[in-house]
Amino acid sequence: MRQEDAQADLYLRISLERDGKTAIERQEADCRTWAVRHGLVVRRVHVDRGKSGYKVVVRKGFDAATESVVSGAVRTLIVWKLDRLSRKGTAEVGPLLEQFARVGGRLVSVMDGLDSSLPGDGLAMASLSEWARAEAEAQGERVRHAKRFLRGRGRWIGGQPPYGLRVDAESGSLEPDPETAAYARLIADEALAGKPLVKIARLLNEYEIPAPRGGLWQVGSLSQLLKAPAFAGLLPETEVVWDEERGRHKYTGVVHPYLDPDTGSSVTVGVGIITVEEQQLIIAALASRTRVRGDGTRRPVRGPAHLLTGLLRCGAEGCGARMSRNGTSYVCQGVRLGHTCPGARAMATRVEEAVVSAYLGRHPTLLDQWGRSGLEERRALLSAAVERVWVARAVGRGHRFDPAKRLRIVWVGDGHEA
Repeated sequence: MRQEDAQADLYLRISLERDGKTAIERQEADCRTWAVRHGLVVRRVHVDRGKSGYKVVVRKGFDAATESVVSGAVRTLIVWKLDRLSRKGTAEVGPLLEQFARVGGRLVSVMDGLDSSLPGDGLAMASLSEWARAEAEAQGERVRHAKRFLRGRGRWIGGQPPYGLRVDAESGSLEPDPETAAYARLIADEALAGKPLVKIARLLNEYEIPAPRGGLWQVGSLSQLLKAPAFAGLLPETEVVWDEERGRHKYTGVVHPYLDPDTGSSVTVGVGIITVEEQQLIIAALASRTRVRGDGTRRPVRGPAHLLTGLLRCGAEGCGARMSRNGTSYVCQGVRLGHTCPGARAMATRVEEAVVSAYLGRHPTLLDQWGRSGLEERRALLSAAVERVWVARAVGRGHRFDPAKRLRIVWVGDGHEA
């Protein structure tokens, strides 16, 4: 007997981790018992945990298991029950059985007592696969109906509530979590005060307040929390769209308040950390800090950049690192990176005035064409215009004019040169 004929692979799948007869451990034990009884040695076990057999999802275990037979690595693939392999009906199971038959392979379903290599069992498997698909659709409809029922009564319908909230076991609605509600309210108050999310995250991390899933707080998790409808006591709903390519609905990841189909009003789901009005203020403030790009994505709106950040170079011997503004001075960035530079520092006002003055001195015609009258006022106007050009360049608004490239700006000892 060839080695591949004496070996078999197992495929195990479960949609949700739970105890019971369909648990992964039970599936594997029954499949191994069948293999031993029929004189087969289990070569490899392929597992998909938390993966639906009906939805369009990536199942690495499924792909590897079916490929093991198609490639000829083994002749037999054993599953605990046919619906563990697939719930998509003959659209998926039919072609798979044909591929197995073409290479002399077979599919065995232990609990169904079916072997695709036996007469009539292939047809029975096709019928069972359609039944599994119909059952999956019926189950999906039951779940949707249950969700509609619970939503209409303001009940939390599953999933992890937002940080600071928990589900009341009796009412099924949300209530403040005694352990985290105070921190959640702190986040809201800081956001209402206009503090940037990065500073709020830094504050939480400095005091070692763990994020909802452990680890450090990030700007993204804070933004998602503050915008969550349930954070303001409203029942959430994930937006669903129709996927033309796959011919079914799919979730978009966009969450908005659930609206009652009869009244069109949002439905409360308990007590939130903030009010709806407070959440609207926070969302408006966050939106004002971003702008929509041409591709539809949002990016932060950056404030005015300091004129010479990144353009100044440290003149200390052996350094040459860029300098950035820190408070009222430009400071060598090498110091922040742990370099041995003594830390060159220059007063920001003096350096910027020297650069503007040097630029104006190299372009006297810009002043002469106005004449001598009102020279100081016009000089101030031109200085402001030059500064604005540099700021526009620094924030990337498309200006190509770069006077700094015509100047050599370095920090040298106690003075500066331009």
